[in-house]
Amino acid sequence: MSNLLSVLSLNCWGLFAVSKEREFRLHAIADYIASTRHDVVALQELWVWEDFEYLKTVAIHNYPHMRYFYSGALGSGLAILSRHPIIEHSYFRYALAGRPLKVFHGDFYVGKGSGSICINHPEAGLIDIYTTHLHAGYGRRKEYEGHRITEAWELCKLMRASAAAGRHVIAMGDFNALPTSFPYRLLIEHGAMTDSWKQVSGFDMNQTPIDDNLTAEAAINVLGVTCDSPTNSWSKHFLKQSANKKKYGDRLDYIFYRPNPQMECVKSNVVLTENIPGTEMSYSDHFGVCSVFNVARKDAKSLQDDACYSNLSQDVIDGIVATLQSDQVASKKTANFLLRSLAAMLFAIIALIVIIVALPTAFRLHDRGDIVTVIVTLFGGLLLAACALVAPVALIVGFVFGHTEQRALLQFLEEIDTLKSVIKSAALDGDLIQMHDEELSTPGRRRSTNGNTLEQ
Repeated sequence: MSNLLSVLSLNCWGLFAVSKEREFRLHAIADYIASTRHDVVALQELWVWEDFEYLKTVAIHNYPHMRYFYSGALGSGLAILSRHPIIEHSYFRYALAGRPLKVFHGDFYVGKGSGSICINHPEAGLIDIYTTHLHAGYGRRKEYEGHRITEAWELCKLMRASAAAGRHVIAMGDFNALPTSFPYRLLIEHGAMTDSWKQVSGFDMNQTPIDDNLTAEAAINVLGVTCDSPTNSWSKHFLKQSANKKKYGDRLDYIFYRPNPQMECVKSNVVLTENIPGTEMSYSDHFGVCSVFNVARKDAKSLQDDACYSNLSQDVIDGIVATLQSDQVASKKTANFLLRSLAAMLFAIIALIVIIVALPTAFRLHDRGDIVTVIVTLFGGLLLAACALVAPVALIVGFVFGHTEQRALLQFLEEIDTLKSVIKSAALDGDLIQMHDEELSTPGRRRSTNGNTLEQ
């Protein structure tokens, strides 16, 4: 029995009517996956059911166990393929994932979340595997940074629960977050996860300067670039979040795992960087990531975890809190604006009804009364219809979603505040223990029968 575990993650870019050459590319991706023998494959942006059906048809031999995750009005776009039997699966929908008025962003309508399966590996035992696609950035603005933070926070809670249950944990997908971002740091420092590619490559963009002489091809391996690479035929070549990234691209796709004596990453690399055979087009607008782990027979006791444990520093917590509080203020302003718009629409509806009824009556004996009646009825009716359409939208988005978003942000802020209290309490307890030990080790002091220390 092999003691190696191989996993692959890929954002397929399978948006209906938006993604270029979708059907051809998705069939090529499916054919590629069918030719591989990874233990688990996690896919994102697999939106069209027919594409998943084709994947099932061609890959069923090597991957007899598949799970597509359903969510939202348009589907989650997430799927996992496995060589090993899936004994559990679930989908967790994130509390905050987009805004309903941002129709062309679409994240709100797909019900973003995390799909997970549990497999019983013959060597490693139970492994919980998560796949997710955090909220997209949509340009250089940090409009959704708070949403990505809350999504990463919820994912951390899921993974910590898996680890506390004594299971191995792997999380992969398109996280739409750079290694310097708060979502990434949450996963590493609070979720206690390890970035498999970074562990193997040894490259840390926070500490290692980037060589300006790197070629775009070399940057893929050196920097782990998975998105917006100049070598990708679908790349838009636009500046996203950092001056360095315009030349080389971004690293947004990851395979995280929780290391322990029974699981260690021994290989990780960016894959599917080549073009589809016989064409000049890339498989997707993202490259894939593949990691290989050395696994040993599970010792359940060694995998248990302290539920209160976290490596988040005070600076990171303060930055996260500031971001969420800023989002909370912005959400309240937007909701108040929409509610004021609702009040204005209601006033306008009443005024228009009065005008449509009163003016024709007042001008009925006038020489041009018929013209006034037609104009007032036509334009007044159009304005009335517009106000009647805008009013319920303002009510639903301003009141229902606005208050939902604010309360969700408040919930996350309170959870983080609780974590701060736990960390502070643990630090205080540690200081008291240290002071107590120092007192007992000081010459001339002894312990009394009631536990107090006394001068000799």
